[in-house]
Amino acid sequence: MAHAHAIRIGPHDAVHGGRGRKRVGNAGSGPARGPVRNLVTLAAAAEKGISKAHADRLFRRIAATSPLPMGKLRAQLIPDSSWKRAGKALGLQASQTVARVEHILSFATSIWENEAAATRWLNRPHMELRGATPISLLRTEAGGRAVESVLAALEYGFPV
Repeated sequence: MAHAHAIRIGPHDAVHGGRGRKRVGNAGSGPARGPVRNLVTLAAAAEKGISKAHADRLFRRIAATSPLPMGKLRAQLIPDSSWKRAGKALGLQASQTVARVEHILSFATSIWENEAAATRWLNRPHMELRGATPISLLRTEAGGRAVESVLAALEYGFPV
């Protein structure tokens, strides 16, 4: 069954949808911060070029629980040369990476109902990912799919 998600890329772009999810972590801690990102809307934003400012805010949120400084975390996913070469908006490949990170962060946040817990999970090695951190795998589509598979297993209560 396909996931119904909600999205907010900019202050005025919102599409709402969703369904009940199994929750892991602090039950009763309230709703997840922000809506789950819609892949179709994220793909459209990536095609147009996601702003560096938006990407910077996203990486700062994830770096808050990372042992790596924000710049090094970002450089793991988007090389410094691509970042510096981009104007106000990132190129297609970098924008797709940002969209992938945004989607996975949103998915993880919907499971843990807490963005800090989700970013801690993204920044810790996971045995199902051969000891890699989930965030480190989000540079590629295949890595993103592997991380999403682990999250889907967690969502539905399968052991991982």
